[in-house]
Amino acid sequence: MAWAQWYELRVTGSAGTSGAASGFREGIALAENGRLCAVQSGQAKRFPSEQEAMDFLAQTTVPRIYNFEAVLCRYAPPPAR
Repeated sequence: MAWAQWYELRVTGSAGTSGAASGFREGIALAENGRLCAVQSGQAKRFPSEQEAMDFLAQTTVPRIYNFEAVLCRYAPPPAR
């Protein structure tokens, strides 16, 4: 089974972060357009490595407002029939 993995920048306390207090549906991530989006929307910006996510975060003004964490995300396609 092939796995794909990437990193997303999520607001601390959102789904999948070390400070997660809410369920998956309440998660907030940084979107491709630079705004915030719901994790479940599938619009979160993806980074190939944690370092690239953190480098991007250092170059944007969003961290002045919110605290973010780089979160490892994985996808395994369904088994072939």
